[in-house]
Amino acid sequence: MKVGVIGAGHRGRNAYARLLRSYEDVEIVSFVDTDIKRLESCKEEFGVEKEFIFDIADDFFKRMDENKFVDTLIIATPDRDHYDICMKALDYGLNILLEKPISPIPEEVAKIAKKAKDKGKVFMICHVLRYSPFFVKIKEILDSGAIGKIMSINHNENIGYYHFAHSFVRGNWRNEDISSPLVLQKSCHDMDILLYLTGANPVTVSSFGKLSYFKEENQPVGASDRCLDCKYQDTCIYSAKDFYKGNPGSQWRHMVDVTMTDSGLENALREGPYGRCVYKCDNNVCDHQAISIEFDNDIEVVFNLTAFSNNVHRDLKIQGTEGELIADDHTMKISVKRFNEYKSAVYDVITNSSGHGGADYGIIDAFVKAIRGDGAEVKTGANESVMSHMMCFASEVSRKEGREVKIVGYIKELN
Repeated sequence: MKVGVIGAGHRGRNAYARLLRSYEDVEIVSFVDTDIKRLESCKEEFGVEKEFIFDIADDFFKRMDENKFVDTLIIATPDRDHYDICMKALDYGLNILLEKPISPIPEEVAKIAKKAKDKGKVFMICHVLRYSPFFVKIKEILDSGAIGKIMSINHNENIGYYHFAHSFVRGNWRNEDISSPLVLQKSCHDMDILLYLTGANPVTVSSFGKLSYFKEENQPVGASDRCLDCKYQDTCIYSAKDFYKGNPGSQWRHMVDVTMTDSGLENALREGPYGRCVYKCDNNVCDHQAISIEFDNDIEVVFNLTAFSNNVHRDLKIQGTEGELIADDHTMKISVKRFNEYKSAVYDVITNSSGHGGADYGIIDAFVKAIRGDGAEVKTGANESVMSHMMCFASEVSRKEGREVKIVGYIKELN
């Protein structure tokens, strides 16, 4: 496999490219990114020849016209670039791993899915949770009938106060006008996993949410617009002053300063987006949202998405006709208690060290196996991934218009 990576950021490079490199018959041969410093770093790390390093995607495709030098492509660009790049890449008959969301525009999601199906190559969306040992185990327990028929689910995505500040207040996904709504960018994962666990189709959604806290009116009196100039820099829980020098911020430091030097980091915090006060950014995505979903087999779901949690984790309670399941991917514990039984069965899920609780490795391994001919490994192809996006789009219509939305009717209106 000769692999190209368009979008050499945290996901494209750090998660997927590094994992693919561990396979002996896989070679990372090209990177495309708008950040010249990042490209230089990729060139050195992966030993990519200079002629296959591009800062413009069109130049990558022009070179492909001369000589098809990759057969496999990772697309992990900003959300609004997915459509043009993916539709063009499909014309080259490549195997494609596309970062979620497919697109922030519903019509584009449908067009990409249709074209991918017509091409017949391996095409996977990075809904990595279906490959997580944690959710695979939950699915196995549910399918065994351990709690009977599923009746209700309470599912929470706790983004984490610091993760939210980094990604959705200061970072790339802070403003839906240049990226995606929060529920689509962050929680098409969760809509997908609800589809996976229930094996059912959504009927209606009702959504409530808003941006309440991370806005100018909540800025402390006398605070500066940048952390390094602020009198609260040593006391504010959202201060960027030392955040990227230790955990948990160190995992994102390369996104803030590709040079990974003290001077480079200080300069980035003084001039770049990650040093801004969280109350004085151009963010407009919700900081909390609740969605009620009715499925076609009488399953009722309440999904809660929030910035206001200490840890980054998902927890859920699934209640059935014969018992209940409670799980948390922070502790990696799943508890199942059947009605009329004294003890709970507790499962401790073992994962590898890759991201998303081992799911990043899981999806990469499935991608490689699918290209080698094992199509059964594909859980997140175009067909499987479209509905989760439609659920997110419909929930935004509900939230903004204050009404219940019928999923089938919403899709029909899109034609």
